Amino acid sequence: MLNWSLMKPSANHILTTIALLLLLIVGQACSFTARSITSNSKAEATPPSNENQTQSPLPPPTGFVNDYANVFDSESKAKLESALIDLKYKSNIEFAVVTIETTGGQPIFDYSLALAKGWGVGPKDTAKGGGLLLLLAKKDRAWRLQVSRSLEKDLPNEVCKELGDRSLDLYKQGKYAEGLRHYVKLLVERLEKLRGFRLEREL
Repeated sequence: MLNWSLMKPSANHILTTIALLLLLIVGQACSFTARSITSNSKAEATPPSNENQTQSPLPPPTGFVNDYANVFDSESKAKLESALIDLKYKSNIEFAVVTIETTGGQPIFDYSLALAKGWGVGPKDTAKGGGLLLLLAKKDRAWRLQVSRSLEKDLPNEVCKELGDRSLDLYKQGKYAEGLRHYVKLLVERLEKLRGFRLEREL
């Protein structure tokens, strides 16, 4: 027969169990889904907010297009910036386009995710919009698109990859700005069709 006195939990054991359960609950609440983006920016036609809880690998954004690798000329950058501001007005979707020379050995997924979280790409009310961050690392010959959870249904992984691969030939020719613009155009056209809006600014 089992000795009941050995099975009866002590007060300390109960407290320890409760503490462990609370830690597990908090841990789950703070976990971050790989393709979601923390939304800290204001719901207006402004660049992504720099209010954040995550350390960004880059300084605060100066607009929706942040060209640290200098692949855009002033005219093409202004044209893309204008279209992305229009996108914010029409759909409440914030789309950040970023170029860098290299991630410095860091996986581009981790780098782009930290950037999206640090900049707070996307509106606070994700039911009315969402956030996208497209990062091109020129010397690394790599790109990555981060998609907020609210846009995953419209932009699933396989679609994002298929559309992104259409710019590969342009990247190989060193036409990085054209490749990025083409990818952004394809993504926006899909969102226009699925979400029922139309940009006034041409991409």
